Amino acid sequence: MVVCSIAACGCSGAKPPGGSAVPRTSVAVGAGRPPLAVVEREGDARGALAIAVTTEGIAPERGAAVAVALASLVEERLASRGVADASAVAGWDGWRLRALVSSPAAAAKLVELAREAMLEPVGPKDPALAAVAKKLEALAHRPLPDRALTSVARCTGEAYGSGDEATPGAPEIEAWRRSAHGLHRIAFATAGDSALADAVAAALPRSRAWPSGAPVVAIPWPASDGPPLVYDASGEIAPGAARIVVTVRTTAPERAVAAAPALGDPRGPLASRLAGLDAPGRVRSVVATAHTDGGCVAATVDLSARDIVRDVAGRIATAAALARQEVAVEIADVAAPADLRHALAMRAPDPREAAETAAWWEVSSARPGKDELRSALAVGVAATRDPSEPVGGAQAQARPAAPAVSGMADAIRAEIERATAAWQKTVLEARTRVERGQGETWVLLASPCGTLPEASHDAGSGAAVATAAVLRAADETGDAHIEPFVATDGVGILSHGPARAGESPQAHARRLADLAGRAFAADALDAGRMARARATLLARASQLDARALAALGSALAPGHPSWVDPWGTSSGLGSASDEILAMRAAAIRAGPLRVAVLANVDEAQADAAVRAVDRWVARRPGEARSCPALPTSGTVRPGTYAVELPAKAQSEALLAIPLAPGDDVAKTAANWVAAALDGPGGLLARALGGPARGDPTGAAPTRAWSAVLGGPRAPALVVRLVAPDAMLDGSVAQTRAALERLHQGALGEEDRARAEAVLAAASVEASLDPRTRTIDLWRGDAASGADRGPPATRTVGPSTPPLVALRAFASAQLRDDALVVVAARPPRGDTDPPSVGRESKGATRQSERP
Repeated sequence: MVVCSIAACGCSGAKPPGGSAVPRTSVAVGAGRPPLAVVEREGDARGALAIAVTTEGIAPERGAAVAVALASLVEERLASRGVADASAVAGWDGWRLRALVSSPAAAAKLVELAREAMLEPVGPKDPALAAVAKKLEALAHRPLPDRALTSVARCTGEAYGSGDEATPGAPEIEAWRRSAHGLHRIAFATAGDSALADAVAAALPRSRAWPSGAPVVAIPWPASDGPPLVYDASGEIAPGAARIVVTVRTTAPERAVAAAPALGDPRGPLASRLAGLDAPGRVRSVVATAHTDGGCVAATVDLSARDIVRDVAGRIATAAALARQEVAVEIADVAAPADLRHALAMRAPDPREAAETAAWWEVSSARPGKDELRSALAVGVAATRDPSEPVGGAQAQARPAAPAVSGMADAIRAEIERATAAWQKTVLEARTRVERGQGETWVLLASPCGTLPEASHDAGSGAAVATAAVLRAADETGDAHIEPFVATDGVGILSHGPARAGESPQAHARRLADLAGRAFAADALDAGRMARARATLLARASQLDARALAALGSALAPGHPSWVDPWGTSSGLGSASDEILAMRAAAIRAGPLRVAVLANVDEAQADAAVRAVDRWVARRPGEARSCPALPTSGTVRPGTYAVELPAKAQSEALLAIPLAPGDDVAKTAANWVAAALDGPGGLLARALGGPARGDPTGAAPTRAWSAVLGGPRAPALVVRLVAPDAMLDGSVAQTRAALERLHQGALGEEDRARAEAVLAAASVEASLDPRTRTIDLWRGDAASGADRGPPATRTVGPSTPPLVALRAFASAQLRDDALVVVAARPPRGDTDPPSVGRESKGATRQSERP
């Protein structure tokens, strides 16, 4: 219930130049009268008048009985005076009355009648006492499930019986009336045109001054993050189920109300994070309220019995700790508009609701003192049915549950403490850097395990998970950009984008981080998106160059082709079922995750992004996150392997020199040799500069480039040749001859110098790309350009090797008997001469060299 007061909005009845009135939010009525809030609007068939009264601190031991009694008292008295359409609603700490009015005069008359009904003393023979008793009897049939839930009822404002069923007599009700129906506890409000507001404003001062009500004494808030309440919820929820209620109090009621829409959003962070747990939680309700001492949000989460049959305490605790964290974070981060009170009243479609909202906000206020949050947690557990009893019929009742629940309470509290500690601990490895003035902020979230767990039967499953996550995030991207990050050493999701107009740097970073964290670490990846991701990757794997790379991967890392090509193979993607992909996604999320943030403002922005991503990562107390043990890979098998392409397709060959995994010195040298081989004027261009020997067509020279592929587990220096089929054999022979010359020491200083220039230029070019800088930051690389795929693929080493070191590498590694050759070409006739890779379709066996 909310409205904007003069203090909140700084509004007045002044008119701007030109004579058009500024809509008022309140009207002064003079001293000794309740305040009048105003919602000026046109178009309603009738206007509305509302009254709000707070009973905070009056007989708190009687719960909602005070408000219920006074609401029914005034409603009945008005009815006896001919006001039949006025309705009063009571809550835990106050009551509100609203009514339609046909004219300004009728509104003024209702003000007089309401004053009489509220201020007339209650005597033993008061005719309204019968109606009061009836309402209190109904309240007694709605008791709190547990007396300890009083703080929850105070938060939500719902009317519950206190458990004290004694019917108050006239003297007690009269004491309540005198305390509540006075100044500082009452507010009036109108919703309608200006004439209606003016009529009510004139009617309030016509009568004598109102008496003072009892001082509003705020009841102390519960201790922040105190021990959770565990109570017996049997009869309230299904047998074996659980209910979690998180309450968070804030000194500013606007913050509580502003946070509620996001918390209650079915696609919001709270609902999505709960849905991703082992025992999915369902957000049953989110209630935000304004009070005389601040605001409060209560989020209720239900867990079904079937989801908590195992590890009951642990699963309840995980959901409870997550919900408490998420509600507190949302309230802490929300920025409430300055005119929220008035905006909420204006938004109400019914004038009665608008007036009621405005009146209640008028009696609400912020708690004095510094801004703070206090959270509390209540967990209700319902005992399971006695298995000896039949299900259904009159016998299907829950057995007495109090002993079972009380016996479980200590275990639940202990697990909540462990789960809370787990949620408060960051599980991400974070790497951040600030690049002030850049146009975008970049966030990369990925598993550092990369393609390590993948084998031939599921090669590309990690790429499918990342691609499906991007498809899942597509519904939320807006003006941000999101893309899969797929490499042999990392699988994840990259988001980036500029700030929106008026968006703070931290909000900008959180938005991008939420996009990546939610899609990759939390949201369920449904079968439809998994199928689309797999279809996309299968189309990629069927491309001609991907076929050759898949064959090379099978040769360099037998049994693990995605250690070379992380995007997967046709065989692996085609055989990976939905269940396999779901298991892969779960394993990625349960393993180590690393985030890199390239902020464009300050460290606070980067920290906000890390915190935002971290909240999406589900965790369990005591869990250990690590990559699986390195699987055994078969021995690299040098030789020639054939891949059959469609007729008339361009032929290509891949020549690879395997490197020892983990040998950084050799990998650095290999990159320098690849740079010496590559590009115009490089060793390959010189070796292949004219038509290949034996080529009768005299066709243009073969296109060629070189790089280091295979990531950390199956690295290799690879040369790729693309040529007309008639030229391919000669080009392979010329390339092998060039490698043999390097093996024999032909690498010169001019080649080393050229490689240095090529690598320096590539490094500068790569460093200009924020995407590359983000990936390098994620990897921890000091230089740019690591592992991006041919032909630009290079891993720039941290130092410049001397010529003697490069010659030593070439002498040790560039041996012809270590070479793996993959020849991909269209079918050839039986009369064609023997050539490289003339095995049968799909063959991967070692063959004679040409």
